[in-house]
Amino acid sequence: MPSRFRAGCRPFGGARAILPLCAVLLVLLLSGCGEAPLPEGVVATVNEQPITLRTLEAVHDMSSMSWSGHAPSVEQLQAQYGAVLSDLIVQELVAQALARENIAVSDGEVAEAEAEVRGDYPAGEFEKSLVEEYIDLDLWRSRLRARIAMQKFMRLILRPTISIPLEEVETYYAAHRQDYRLPRRVQFLVVAGPDKAAVDKARALSLGGAKPADVEAAQPSVTVREVKMRRDRLPALWSKELAGLAPGQASAVKQGEWGYQSFLLVGEIAEKQLELSHAYPLVERVLLERKMDEAYARWMEAELRTARIRVSAHLLPEARGVAKGPAVPGANATGMPGVPGMPGTSGTQGQSGQDLSGQGGQGAQALQPQEILDEGDLMDGTAPGSELDAPPPAEDGKGTRSAPANGALRKTKAK
Repeated sequence: MPSRFRAGCRPFGGARAILPLCAVLLVLLLSGCGEAPLPEGVVATVNEQPITLRTLEAVHDMSSMSWSGHAPSVEQLQAQYGAVLSDLIVQELVAQALARENIAVSDGEVAEAEAEVRGDYPAGEFEKSLVEEYIDLDLWRSRLRARIAMQKFMRLILRPTISIPLEEVETYYAAHRQDYRLPRRVQFLVVAGPDKAAVDKARALSLGGAKPADVEAAQPSVTVREVKMRRDRLPALWSKELAGLAPGQASAVKQGEWGYQSFLLVGEIAEKQLELSHAYPLVERVLLERKMDEAYARWMEAELRTARIRVSAHLLPEARGVAKGPAVPGANATGMPGVPGMPGTSGTQGQSGQDLSGQGGQGAQALQPQEILDEGDLMDGTAPGSELDAPPPAEDGKGTRSAPANGALRKTKAK
């Protein structure tokens, strides 16, 4: 599953789709005071648009990362359901913001994104993965649509409000010049495939100087990836295979994480300082991360000042359980607390709602320069790519394993 569709991932590195729901002016509000009950089966409304218990439970189940065989604690359920409800409320706010700007997510966009995800699976495996994970296809598509909506919101609504002047880039680079020094790295090829004979042939072609694309064209079942990585970041197996090689030599073909594989050492890349002309896209990325966080926080604060958000009384803590401290009109606690009092399986029927409003939560720290440099190499002023987006190993240690279709990690159930 491409990372941009994984549950909880963000379309832009800096913006966090986080909405604090608990400890939000709760000391100022009385549950159900003067409010009509929410409709049966509705856990929250956002400007009168409902979020149902069925949706909350389904998305929670789809997003669950693991199942150990033990019943989760009340605190764990509170955190899990609180995070899911927060996401659903944010997604509804984003959908309404897009609608105000006449920006829609078309069925064609969803179909195109789905086709891209399906392309990562062998024939029939996508549907099989959904069945194994007990995921409804329509629900999965609705989550995919919400993810695309968030991406469009970031790109079309928030991003145009941000400018990064050259002077700002120069000032930041001058103050953080030491962060833009590329460490010494090793450059090598990873030749991998499910068939040993094909990998042997691809290895021979690579040793003969053939380009990776030409090798893959000659041996379609084989992938050849160029990697540039610090030696102290190498996995133990890779480090062992590369240790005895001289530049231009390749390790023997062996069975590994991704079927059969061989490593070909290209050489060592010396440490170097990136000048501003080459570091510019990296500096710009860091500044964009920070400004997207700030723009998102401003947008969320404005939305929560005007949005009418009601949450079922079943999902709210009792007044005696709210956080202590002075209440600031028009503001609220930061972070993303869970939703205390969320029952694990019981339904919500006709409960009174409670209005929630205030500022958005604090975004996490923006990506730092060295973290960007560690992602990969910088060539000819272009932004670096990932060092190696390796597929996960199969459960038996042979071949590859597809990512689950819902974008979350595969559940590990006790046997």
